[in-house]
Amino acid sequence: MMLFPFLDPALPRMPRRLTFLRSSAALAGGWLLLLAAFGLYSATSHRQALEQEVSESGRALQRAISQRVAQHDAHLTSLSALGLAQAQPSEDFDLVARSILRFYPRIVAIDLIGVPAGEGARVVSTAKSTDGSTADPAEVFKAVEMLTAGKAAYGPDAKPGHYRLMKRMNDTMAVSLDIDGARLVEGEELPRWAALKLSTAAGPLLEAGAGQPAASSLLARTIVFDAPIASATQPLRLSLQRHVTLAQLLPPGPFALFAGLSLAGLVLVRSLLRHRQEAAVAREAVQAAARREALRQHETKLAHALRINSMGEMASGIAHELTQPLTALLSQSQAGRRIAAANDLADTPIDTVLAANVQQAKRAADILVRLRAYVGKSAPEAGVHDLGRHVADIVALSRIDLDRRGIVLDIDVPDTPAIARIDPVEIEQVIHNLIRNAADAVEQAGRADGRVLVALKPEGASYAIAVSDNGAGIPPDILPRLFEPFFSSKPDGMGLGLSLCESIVERFDGEISAKNRAEGGAVFTVRLPAARDAHEREEAAE
Repeated sequence: MMLFPFLDPALPRMPRRLTFLRSSAALAGGWLLLLAAFGLYSATSHRQALEQEVSESGRALQRAISQRVAQHDAHLTSLSALGLAQAQPSEDFDLVARSILRFYPRIVAIDLIGVPAGEGARVVSTAKSTDGSTADPAEVFKAVEMLTAGKAAYGPDAKPGHYRLMKRMNDTMAVSLDIDGARLVEGEELPRWAALKLSTAAGPLLEAGAGQPAASSLLARTIVFDAPIASATQPLRLSLQRHVTLAQLLPPGPFALFAGLSLAGLVLVRSLLRHRQEAAVAREAVQAAARREALRQHETKLAHALRINSMGEMASGIAHELTQPLTALLSQSQAGRRIAAANDLADTPIDTVLAANVQQAKRAADILVRLRAYVGKSAPEAGVHDLGRHVADIVALSRIDLDRRGIVLDIDVPDTPAIARIDPVEIEQVIHNLIRNAADAVEQAGRADGRVLVALKPEGASYAIAVSDNGAGIPPDILPRLFEPFFSSKPDGMGLGLSLCESIVERFDGEISAKNRAEGGAVFTVRLPAARDAHEREEAAE
């Protein structure tokens, strides 16, 4: 196995972005980077949410305080109008002033200041709550004396957290409101997390809410909302602060959950990738073994082919050498028949034996001619012949061997000629090979009633020659490879017999097939096209 199998180009490459998962240290570093990224994202998103909350709360308080200070201006205007409508202060002014104090508790005192001609300023009328105080007439009149009639002025109050809003009615009258700044914000309006400060130029009016946390400045941050109150007469400024801790920016619960899930996910991905890599290595080993086996089989077939080629050359030489004795045998047998005929021995047993010798010598010569033609890669020319006659001839020739082996050989051939364009010797070789294979199968099965049947019958525009037996049949794993060159189920087989049969049959535009019979045994079927016209039939008859 390679030291670094992921560098093998034959293996599936692990994505580069996941290579860090191979090392435990790199896995830990990658996990920490994920935690840092999650922490940064979480802190940023939480800070944005907190800033938005502070801004929304600050704007809401700003609107509420602006509405309230606007009410102060309205009250001041109403009181000024009421005072101007009467030559002398009356109970109506006092009644309205007390009503304002009752419904608006942040206004704690209302004073009506008068400056009669030739006299000093004095309080003409006053209304106040327990927290209020009467204004200094001289200070009030001093604050408004430079204003035109109807204008208002802001001024500090002696009491902390209070301020005065004053308005000049005419040359001799002014009105003053004592306002408690701490009551401009009601308790339920202030968020529990907020630190609020409402101030004027003179100092703070109200400081309320959460104080500075005890945590270090490295772990805490402050979010501030600061804006003026919309008023032309009351220069107030609102400041709202929120102290944010690290736990608020990065909640421990979600962070711990993400840490656990991300670590488990990385470990799972690492395990899956490791298994995938191991499977790829094992798959490559299997494929390498398969390639080696295929190479071995190829070398075996090549060696077999070389032996067959050598045997072909040897067969060519043998065929050449056998031609001479066969020629002598044929000549002597023909001479014997002529001698027998001269001595009136024609059609006698001796003449019959000599005639058989002549026939088989010619047959052997034809076989040798075709053997030499096959070795020389030149096929003999086909002719038009009667399949039935040649099937019967080869059955008669094969019956001697099967009788010796105790196997019954039956034949079923129609009486009418079965005309086809073939080479009779090669077709006889095919049928003889199939009969011999069927006899071997019956003998291998050990049957006492062994039987082989050769049947010829027409099938449409072709003829079918079926060679069947009652042997053990063909194993299913061997059946698809029967006609493969150099494949044989016999220990001493060369694997060429059925392959040559298929080549011969296909050369005559036929086909050969094999299957197992339902009742047991196997059947090989050769299909050859019938003669196409009457001319071919006449040629066969001649």
